[in-house]
Amino acid sequence: MLITAAVPNVVIVLIIMAIALGGLMLAGSPMAWWYTIVAESWMVFNLAPVSAAEVHMSFLPALPALILAAVVAVRVRNAVKHKVSVKDLLILLCCVLGVPVVFTIIAWLMLWDAGKVYDVSPPNLAQALLRVIVLHLAAMAAGMGSRLWRALAKRYGVPRQIVDATQIALRYLGYLAIGAAVVFAVVFFLNISRQGEMMDEYPTVSGLGVAGLVLVSLLYIPNAIVSTAAVVVGSEFSIGEGSVSLFSAHLVPLPPLPITGGIPASAPSWAVVLLLVPLGAAIYALYKKRPSFQDVLVATVASAVVMFIACYLVSGDLGYYGATGPNLWTAAGLTALWMAVVGSAVAAGFAFVAWRAARTARVTVPDTPDSDAAEDDAPEAAAETDETPVEPEREPITDPEIVDAEVVEDEPDDSAPDAAADGEEGTPAEDAAKQQEEPEESEKHEESDEPEDAEEEKRGVAKPVSQQLKDQTGESEQASSSENSSAEGERD
Repeated sequence: MLITAAVPNVVIVLIIMAIALGGLMLAGSPMAWWYTIVAESWMVFNLAPVSAAEVHMSFLPALPALILAAVVAVRVRNAVKHKVSVKDLLILLCCVLGVPVVFTIIAWLMLWDAGKVYDVSPPNLAQALLRVIVLHLAAMAAGMGSRLWRALAKRYGVPRQIVDATQIALRYLGYLAIGAAVVFAVVFFLNISRQGEMMDEYPTVSGLGVAGLVLVSLLYIPNAIVSTAAVVVGSEFSIGEGSVSLFSAHLVPLPPLPITGGIPASAPSWAVVLLLVPLGAAIYALYKKRPSFQDVLVATVASAVVMFIACYLVSGDLGYYGATGPNLWTAAGLTALWMAVVGSAVAAGFAFVAWRAARTARVTVPDTPDSDAAEDDAPEAAAETDETPVEPEREPITDPEIVDAEVVEDEPDDSAPDAAADGEEGTPAEDAAKQQEEPEESEKHEESDEPEDAEEEKRGVAKPVSQQLKDQTGESEQASSSENSSAEGERD
């Protein structure tokens, strides 16, 4: 687990060291700067604040941190995709958080030591560690996957509904990010003429400098997407004293970067139409899931938390501009509000449809067959009725020793030695046991001349009460067979 968590961070540090070393050799700068550059770059990769020449920067490009988090998530996914225990997860969590925290403390100490010689200073350690922990904790949660989260919820008795609703919230935020990226691209190309004006502010910049400006702008693309998402839900993006929203725009001189040329100087009247972006994202994330009101509540909370974390990581101080980035509370609150409103409407719609279906099923009477079909089926039904014998209705059994149509097996007895000689199917032991338990039945059968009754008596089969009544009514007809009955009685 330690190797799993350490490899991404070690690889990033080695890449930083290699790039810094190459840059110093190409520029002919002192090698003593190498340690300071590595420490500052590590802070940038983890979105931790940096300070140099009394300028504090915490509004940092999020693309390097996104790449690091993606690598960590993939490593975590490979470690837990097979069978894993809770103890393994705890150890992996400690490693995922512990390794970058140790590296951040080392980098902070390096900057603190370099501050004695160079014009740099270590950032606020608590703020730096908080950002590092939040970033890597999010990577850990993403790498675990929904399947493992469901297993953990089942183990600790947490309703699976929470995991499923959180997935709905993540899907909603994903669609919102796609819509925000499209909106930013359209606005950027509509203001493409301003890119030339931005580059004219660097009259002596070389080709390598232009490439550097373009590279920095590309690194800020995730920041632009998150900020645009905050704007389209109804919040605002602020940069120092300036601010931009769908309803108004008040700008100050922006940093001379090509990406800032995409920020409009004023809010057009049609910008309110962009509120359809969060509406469509919420509908598309919900309509296939048939959510309940409980699902909507959990998804609302989850979307607010995730949006707040994303806005927190892409906002901060931008040098002399001051606080820059989307407004945390309004962005998270409005994002959750869209989910709550749309989700409640969708859940109410599905609940109404289910109620109508249940009501219709209760009041609907099955259709009766046509009269012609009924007449055609009548002869067939009558024929079946004639052919099928009708069983007489059975009377309740009052004798506890008689079980209707059930063989009663008792212990064998030697009191019936003559039963085997008659060639009957019943065994002597069964006949003797039946004679001892049911003497009244034996007396009844002495007056009967039907061999079938005698055979049933020997087998120990008790006849139903209805059959016994028939036997009693037929005693007068059985007088002619008294000889056979007497012989059967003597045998008994």
